[in-house]
Amino acid sequence: MSNFTAFVKVSSENKANIIASSLERMIPSPLGVGILEIEGDEGSWELAAFFSKKPNSLEIKILEVVHEIEFVISKIANKDWISHVQRDLKPVRAGRFLVYGNHYRDTVPLNLSGLRIEAAMAFGTGHHATTVGCLLALEQLKKNNYFFWNIADIGCGTGVLAMAAASVYNARVLACDTDEVAVETARYNFQVNGFNLKIFLVKSNGFNNRSILNRGPFDLIFANILANPLCRLAPNMAKYTKKNGIIILSGILNRQATRVERYYYENGFLRLFLKRLDQWTTIVMYRK
Repeated sequence: MSNFTAFVKVSSENKANIIASSLERMIPSPLGVGILEIEGDEGSWELAAFFSKKPNSLEIKILEVVHEIEFVISKIANKDWISHVQRDLKPVRAGRFLVYGNHYRDTVPLNLSGLRIEAAMAFGTGHHATTVGCLLALEQLKKNNYFFWNIADIGCGTGVLAMAAASVYNARVLACDTDEVAVETARYNFQVNGFNLKIFLVKSNGFNNRSILNRGPFDLIFANILANPLCRLAPNMAKYTKKNGIIILSGILNRQATRVERYYYENGFLRLFLKRLDQWTTIVMYRK
């Protein structure tokens, strides 16, 4: 038995939401519909729907005519893709940290801080340059004798950055994500790595949770998300970072780094250093 996906690129979030609502009323209905702003292509959005059966071609055609779009319908094999991908993911080393999956749990050298990650549907296997950049930034701060006592990981995904911080600092660590799947994935990863009692986990969109507000201000904050959300987050980041506190910002394309840094400079931060890996930049700043 096969599954099917339907992809389309549209010009606005509102249009994507309207099309998504129409897709969800189809028969057969999709198992899930996702909407994502295309980073680096301002004003463009991608919509993806996942079907367990071939979508109704007539209804798809009507949507195409009404909204002046063209879907790409793909047939995919019905298999456990998550397990398949996890088996193929090799361990990733970033300084003292080794991020690995369950299949490599018996191969972690004793001189490294092993972080076991089961990614499921959440972001953060450790293989992406944005995550590696954050881990290398944390490693450099540690080598330069920075100490932190109250740490937050905003948009934690699998929780890999929160775990890395908890592994090298005897600190209070908070992790949050707006996505329920990410929160549950992080919760599982904290448990299998022995951090479930050391890391406080909440579901939250940015700082919009009373538990986070009550635990701030923080002396170290990770935010590995995307450039546009990072810019919107700058005022709250300033509000909840201690004076001389450090922030590690990632998910930033090299050509976006100047714009993101400007937003944070205008909110009272100064650059400490940068990490560039491939086309991605990690910015480390402190609050003056």
